[in-house]
Amino acid sequence: MEDDELLRGRGGLSYGELDAVAHELQDLVIRTAERQISRPVAHEFAIDASTDPSTTLAPPPGYRRPATGAITVLVRARSRSADVGVTVRVTVWPALGGAAVTDLLVERAGTDRRLEVRLDELVPEPTDALRRRLNDWVARQVASVVAELNVLMQRHLGS
Repeated sequence: MEDDELLRGRGGLSYGELDAVAHELQDLVIRTAERQISRPVAHEFAIDASTDPSTTLAPPPGYRRPATGAITVLVRARSRSADVGVTVRVTVWPALGGAAVTDLLVERAGTDRRLEVRLDELVPEPTDALRRRLNDWVARQVASVVAELNVLMQRHLGS
């Protein structure tokens, strides 16, 4: 069998090991989001985050969906005072071995909002720089969701 770069993992990791690192990044995204949405800025909203290993999502070019399903966080945010809500899907895509892309990609579905993460930022431990970048990226997503909910509430309450 021919040695094909695309059939190998990255950074000396097999695909299974790379998938495990991607799951660690997913956990870090969830913990960061939970910390941010527990703050008073989001008190008007009920926000729930759960994993959602979709087997139908298509990865961007150069990335792949693990056999067990996409490494996805599904966030549902609802207003406590109006019957409106927003659903957001954030997926961590592991790179194909040999593809000319960053090792891991965090992507908010339906937007161009992406965060590229190198393995050396996450393994053996997340770096402070990655934590700051991830915190800022998640804060922008939370602000966007809160703004979307505010618009929906205004429409609902104005009708």
